[in-house]
Amino acid sequence: MTFSFFGVAGTIGALLVASCAGGSLPATGDDDPKPDASTLPDGSTHDVPVMGTWSANPPCTDTGAAIYTTQGLANGARGSIVKCSLGDDMAMAEVQSEMTATGAEGVTAQTGARVVKLAYRTIRSDGTPTVSTATAYLPHTPRALPAPIVLIGRGTSGIADHCAPSKDARPGRNLALPFAARGFVAIIPDFAGLGNEGVHAYLDNHEAVAQLFDGARALQALVPGNVVGDAVGAVGYSQGGGVVLSAQALEMATTGKRSLRGVVGLAPEWPISPRSFGYEEVLRNPDRFTATAGLAEATVTVLRHYGYLVNRMGATHGGDSFPAGERDSIVGAIDSLCTVQLGGSLDFQQPRLRDLVDTTFRLQVLACIDGTAGCTGTGAAFYQWMTGDYVTADPAGAKVLIVQGLADQVMPAAGEAACGVAKLRAEGVQPQICTDATATHDTVLERKIEDIVAWIEAAATGAAAPTCGSQTLPTCNR
Repeated sequence: MTFSFFGVAGTIGALLVASCAGGSLPATGDDDPKPDASTLPDGSTHDVPVMGTWSANPPCTDTGAAIYTTQGLANGARGSIVKCSLGDDMAMAEVQSEMTATGAEGVTAQTGARVVKLAYRTIRSDGTPTVSTATAYLPHTPRALPAPIVLIGRGTSGIADHCAPSKDARPGRNLALPFAARGFVAIIPDFAGLGNEGVHAYLDNHEAVAQLFDGARALQALVPGNVVGDAVGAVGYSQGGGVVLSAQALEMATTGKRSLRGVVGLAPEWPISPRSFGYEEVLRNPDRFTATAGLAEATVTVLRHYGYLVNRMGATHGGDSFPAGERDSIVGAIDSLCTVQLGGSLDFQQPRLRDLVDTTFRLQVLACIDGTAGCTGTGAAFYQWMTGDYVTADPAGAKVLIVQGLADQVMPAAGEAACGVAKLRAEGVQPQICTDATATHDTVLERKIEDIVAWIEAAATGAAAPTCGSQTLPTCNR
């Protein structure tokens, strides 16, 4: 524990009655008027939605398995519910036990929670209608009404359908559940094509952000009665850390407003340069052994190439960036293996980096990076998409906290978080930093989740942000 403001385990009763960005139901006496209209600055009025009664048991009748069958159901309002299924209903003691078992014992549960599996309408980055599945955690007792939302960006799980996080009964036990335990409504989108039809567009900043914010709309549609408010926080780990940092940048353009108060990128995998995740090094060093390139480089490279080609060029082109002799092997592994197993398969089946990327494609992308002749074909199309997908941070947007383990070898601090911080500062956002000298990619979440929850609680209510005892990051080396 390194934050000096307050621990989540402390008494914060004031926060439970504070107004969050989603608004709260004003206190009124028996003789106070109960208006059904609000006066605008120009003297005109608009209807105020009538607020119903909170329920953590929305009217869902589908089975859990049914939410993944969404073919032909994409057209409709963004965020509208396609299907939903009630999952586990956890009393407060069970919520506490679940968090304790997964490393979030520093968070004190103040309410029970209901798990809901859902499918909702959203869009691809080119505007095509699609459907994303997700898991929501609804608190039995929200901290305010309308209930404030925390959007959760999950880590990379692979893009094979069975790798969808929502297929776990209680995903994000130490990432999403702690926020529900404190009275927030939390949602973890799988993102379109992961679990349902289609293919997940891995590391597509604009697509993931659209689907994340449509998850907030889905929560508002899921629980009837105008009792769900706006998203006040966005917290993401690894791939999800990059998603929520992009959400900070794109919130106004995506939603037309700024409701987020705080964004936390935890060991963020944020695509901001051709050098991110060692991508350029993979292209420039084809003879290097795959197993020595790093813990993420090979997996990230093939997933991003495949997701782009399937979604932009068509299903039959998914393997076009892979060497012809390796194509079936790599595509088969992507379509069947989750992240850790996929990385092991690539190390064994494609022992050199040249076995991962077709030579012509590789040289085309490098020509684009270097600004030399040869920037043509499929490689040029990919490069133009990749660089066009980079985002610019919003100086008027939500405040940002970057949390990073300095022993992380998957998303190394000097290669990723430090570079993201430099970008944020250059674009007018001054992030708060919290580091842990011994935390790895696998342990940083459990070591810091209670501090992250405290920081979001403070941001959501306008309280002074907690400060971190260790704020040292190395210099960006990419």
